[in-house]
Amino acid sequence: MTTAYGGRTRFPVVLPLASLLAGLVLAGLGLAHPAPAHAAVAKAAGAAKAAKAAKAAEGDRIPAYDITARVGTDGSVAVRERFTYDLAAGRPTPLNWAVPIRFTSAGESADGRDQATGQVVSVHDLAVRMDGRPVRTYHDHQAWWYAIWIGPDGTTPAGRHSYEVSYVLRGLVTSPGDQRQGASGAGTAQMWWNAISAHDEPIDRVRLTVTAPGTPARVSCTITDDAAPCRARADGSTVTFTAANLPGKSAVTTYAELPGVHADDSAAILPGVKATLRSNLAGPGAMAGLPASVVWAVAALLAAAVVVGLVLVARRPRLPAAAVRDTGALVAIGGLVLAYFLARYDLIWWALPVVCFGAALVVMSLMLPSPGAHRPAEPAPSPTGPEPVAPAG
Repeated sequence: MTTAYGGRTRFPVVLPLASLLAGLVLAGLGLAHPAPAHAAVAKAAGAAKAAKAAKAAEGDRIPAYDITARVGTDGSVAVRERFTYDLAAGRPTPLNWAVPIRFTSAGESADGRDQATGQVVSVHDLAVRMDGRPVRTYHDHQAWWYAIWIGPDGTTPAGRHSYEVSYVLRGLVTSPGDQRQGASGAGTAQMWWNAISAHDEPIDRVRLTVTAPGTPARVSCTITDDAAPCRARADGSTVTFTAANLPGKSAVTTYAELPGVHADDSAAILPGVKATLRSNLAGPGAMAGLPASVVWAVAALLAAAVVVGLVLVARRPRLPAAAVRDTGALVAIGGLVLAYFLARYDLIWWALPVVCFGAALVVMSLMLPSPGAHRPAEPAPSPTGPEPVAPAG
């Protein structure tokens, strides 16, 4: 197969380049597959996360940590955290906040065999405020933790700072196993929740309130290494967990059985595989820490540049149709690759004008004249030999 560029015949380079780019896209998709569930990997990931955060200075503490959570009938958990930091010295990094999103556990199946089960939790609709104002966050992409850095300028000044983090968890409430089903065959959903991860700073007071559709049962809570007592009190459909004087590195874990909740285990998204389209639609630029207005402004400028480029191409009808077509195909494929890498930052809108520009070039190439279509007709060749001479009269 050959194409004509400027009167010369060349092999269409778009074919091998398109194959190469398609292979790169497939390879990139392979990198997005979630890692295998293994407790040792989770422990290593947690250690790496802790190492990246700035160490607590002597005198740093958390005076209060309040969490309210409302469980929906579908098992989703709407959470709002309010906590305060007292920092004796400033930090060169933002505050690190994280929730675990992947768990493994060992247990016994209904037929008495040992089994390992995995649980995936996903975080949605995140909103963060610092000292009463919305603040930019920076996401730290990890397979086992949903982590963000909170800070307006990449640092954390000394003094007292209040934080408010609201979000929705899916996959936290799990359906009961066969061994937990009663005589009626209807089991009870349950919620193991690592509500507060281990902080370097000691915590003076913890209060965690969970409201469910029904009356929670068998409620309990624990502190790491039983470093402090944790109390659970049920009042109707609300359970309150309280603890005080927690030393540093103390995590709080709660448990409750939740009648009336029908958990949808498929609602959570595997770590490393993100609901990209939904996230880009809901919060453009959120994962990159950019306001939506900035994302739309840049997208509008790119769209305007695309329009200008198409007008310039349309005003040059003598461009080789094959060259325009192949260029458009390369631009469109490059835009798709760009969209793949920008999607994780909720910036897919910046790649769409590039894809549209390439597709438009391919369409325009169909309307361009083919080589030689408007070439003027050549005069008929003159016969060979001398021209006849009229006889003299």
